[in-house]
Amino acid sequence: PLSACSPYATLAMAAREMETHNVGSLVVTDNDDQIVGMITDRDIALAIGRGSSPDIPVDRIAIHSVLTIGTDADVHEAAAIMGSKGVWRLPVTDDNGRPVGMVSLNDVLGYLAQETQDLSQAAHAHPGPRP
Repeated sequence: PLSACSPYATLAMAAREMETHNVGSLVVTDNDDQIVGMITDRDIALAIGRGSSPDIPVDRIAIHSVLTIGTDADVHEAAAIMGSKGVWRLPVTDDNGRPVGMVSLNDVLGYLAQETQDLSQAAHAHPGPRP
């Protein structure tokens, strides 16, 4: 399941949620389960470091323009978006725009590394004529 929080959750509550689920980010969702933002552990650390109270709502520091990707997208599309937009995490949304998962840069890199290894093994297992 995707880890999420309300815009009214405090920074401290969001940090505990991240710790509980061992994640580095949360999508911020409204009452209709629509994404209204995203907050990372880094966002929280920087806010606290700048003197913000752990009791302020995440909505005050969350990123509100969140890029998403649909459930029908493949890993290559995710990689293209991440590369062109410089983001490390993409919430995955269903046809109604509701978050159903998260794909991270580590997920994409792991998949592509495995795909490369599989191709290399296939090439070595079936050597063909060389040009």
